[in-house]
Amino acid sequence: MKKELARVFGYLSKMNLAPISRPPFSFRALIGVLACVALSSSPAFAQSPLPELGDSSGALVSSQQEKKVGADAMRELRASGAYLQDPEVNAYLNELGQRILAANPAIREKFEFFGVADNGVNAFAMPGGYIGVNMGLVLLTQSESELASVLAHEIAHVTQKHYARMMDDQRKNAWMGIAGLAGAVLAGAKGKGDAAQAVLLGSQAATVQNYLNFSRENEREADRIGYQYLTRAQFDTSAMGVFMERLQRATTISDTGVVPGYLRTHPITMERIADANTRAVSVDFKLAKESVDFHYVRALLRSYVGEPKTAVSFFESALEERKYASEPATRYGLAAALLRSHDYARGKQVLASLESDGVRHPMIPAMMGQMLIQNEEIPAAVKHFERAIAEYPNHWQLHYDLPEVLLRAKEPKRALASVEKSLARQPDNVQLFELAARASADLGLKMKQHRFLGEQYAKQGNLRGALDQFELASKAGDGDYYEASYVDARAREIKREIEQLRKDSRRTLFE
Repeated sequence: MKKELARVFGYLSKMNLAPISRPPFSFRALIGVLACVALSSSPAFAQSPLPELGDSSGALVSSQQEKKVGADAMRELRASGAYLQDPEVNAYLNELGQRILAANPAIREKFEFFGVADNGVNAFAMPGGYIGVNMGLVLLTQSESELASVLAHEIAHVTQKHYARMMDDQRKNAWMGIAGLAGAVLAGAKGKGDAAQAVLLGSQAATVQNYLNFSRENEREADRIGYQYLTRAQFDTSAMGVFMERLQRATTISDTGVVPGYLRTHPITMERIADANTRAVSVDFKLAKESVDFHYVRALLRSYVGEPKTAVSFFESALEERKYASEPATRYGLAAALLRSHDYARGKQVLASLESDGVRHPMIPAMMGQMLIQNEEIPAAVKHFERAIAEYPNHWQLHYDLPEVLLRAKEPKRALASVEKSLARQPDNVQLFELAARASADLGLKMKQHRFLGEQYAKQGNLRGALDQFELASKAGDGDYYEASYVDARAREIKREIEQLRKDSRRTLFE
């Protein structure tokens, strides 16, 4: 499975897909996925008005509990290999999401946006503010405003406490019904319509129908609130309706193509489309300020699709026929496809021509560095990344690439120094902790190695694994007094957190 994912999606060394050693989602994570509200296109019955934001529903499931459920689901998602290990894509999604959040300062929740290594058209919100976007959905959008409209909708699911409301609605029902519904979500998202229907039929019908009705109301509210978020961030107000219409048209495509999973988890009705269009015409049109990053990220994701030669042909045809929104981004996409095809010489020529034409974008030198690495030009790659990171110090892909190539150059001391400098700027960065652990291991620094791994596991929500690593660090005995004291303090902190979670679980079980 890992090999297949790597073949389809991963052509860069940064696509470090996790091995699959267990089922993609555990039962706990399945419950987390229930936050992807609106699961079917079944007719909805009349509903009582939704409670106002901040009502007592939030007391049933605390923000801390939501974050825990979301963190568990994220850990399972990473282990499944579905999490898109592409820092540039994930950084862009987070920048776009943060633009929406910055324009709506009343939003107090913290969010993490990430890509999903799946060509299906889907997006989802999980408890705790984790918002996933499939590659296929990004590729289906035709403007940054359309993509922003999806993120705004998902943000609204979180801010309006839809997960807590669902839990409140289901607390008197059998958990078997909820588990069956969760299975239907996952099966439906994979395009297995018959399997989804079978799961639904096998669960408790009353519970399922009750939740479907409730989630329809959530969808309408997420549309309304999401539109407000989108407008305040000064995106194109018509984008939400336009994208809904495109999704609706996509239903005519067979399941062997790209029937959007988004339509299964977010059923789009003519009423919703009409509401979105009505909202758009009620405000004055303003030209949205869109980032060129959108086009580069779409080109990168498009280069992942299909066989390498097919991807190369796609970009060559687009350039020849002038079918593109951004010519530089399309040329960059061609270089990415050439990298997948191991045509490093031509790929470097394409990137060099962009730079000679005066095109400046940090993803271009990052791609050139990958050309050098995969062509085993390691000394040249080290010098290249040192220049690139000096020119683009805020492009975090380069902060991963430089220590990576230094490790390949057998310079772990410089690699560790580079990572620790980056960690001073991003102290919660999981990928930096992993690189720091590898550099420490190469240097034979056992305490540092286990400490960094402990921090990595803790940030990923794997508290038991984190505790094991901190205890190993404590026994290593090769650190100074201050580092040993820090390790012992972190181990005690993790133990307290594990014990608190046990208490919370027991309390929730008997409530």
